[in-house]
Amino acid sequence: MAQWGNSDAASNASIQWVSQVKKAQTSTERTNLYGNTSASYFGNKGVAGCFAVDTTEARISAGPLAVARVLTPGSGYAANAAVTITVTNGGTSGVANATANATGRISALNISTEGSGYKTNPTIAIAAPAAITINANTTGVIAATDFILISTANSKFLAGDRVFYGVTTGNTATAGLTGNTFYYVSFANTTGIVLSTTNGGANIDLTEARAVASEAGHSIQGETATGVITVGGGQNKGVTAGWNLRTAGTGGRAGRVQNECLVAMRSIKTDNSADDSILPNS
Repeated sequence: MAQWGNSDAASNASIQWVSQVKKAQTSTERTNLYGNTSASYFGNKGVAGCFAVDTTEARISAGPLAVARVLTPGSGYAANAAVTITVTNGGTSGVANATANATGRISALNISTEGSGYKTNPTIAIAAPAAITINANTTGVIAATDFILISTANSKFLAGDRVFYGVTTGNTATAGLTGNTFYYVSFANTTGIVLSTTNGGANIDLTEARAVASEAGHSIQGETATGVITVGGGQNKGVTAGWNLRTAGTGGRAGRVQNECLVAMRSIKTDNSADDSILPNS
């Protein structure tokens, strides 16, 4: 028979509960599961954590921003990106931002201000990567090798990236390309790219570049990253006083949070403050 305690500590959680997320029944795995909100520890349905919930936490009907996750990393980000939070059902003052890595991907979403009063998960929008201006003359587009020179010091694109080739009104697309069209990167290095019409397809033959001193109005832009933010709180997430298994979905289930009461208890003694972002006390 499973044993558990009524004090909010990993040692009082049942070792047998880790089997519900398909992990070995060991004290190490129990500690990993207890209070977990990290994507580094996955269960069978997503990111799982076991929480001891007291009656105060269970009565809270709204909470702060708690966990932010990247869904798709986008491409071509030369700098960190702003995040716009749209409230769907109460909540205020939450602030988040997005971190770009060395390969032009959004690698993390960071909650800098948790805010309060969120009854349901808000929606978020990560700012698009900046469009990179290219010079469509003979020094910017090397027709002999189909190479497009990126004007920034270090290209952030990788082979396989989907990019948008933009051409402003009044300008003529480079021969071989169609303006305002999506293409795929077939080759990339730190100074530029080669394009293909399909992912993994043949290089597009760039047959001509403008024989002028400068040909502006052309740009390459990567794809916009996406992500989700989940909020903390008791009643709005179906939390019951006692020991609860919390699962935050990933992939197609990202943004969905499910709480399963493992053992309902009249009283949970003490409060582990480390879980206050997920289970606030007020």
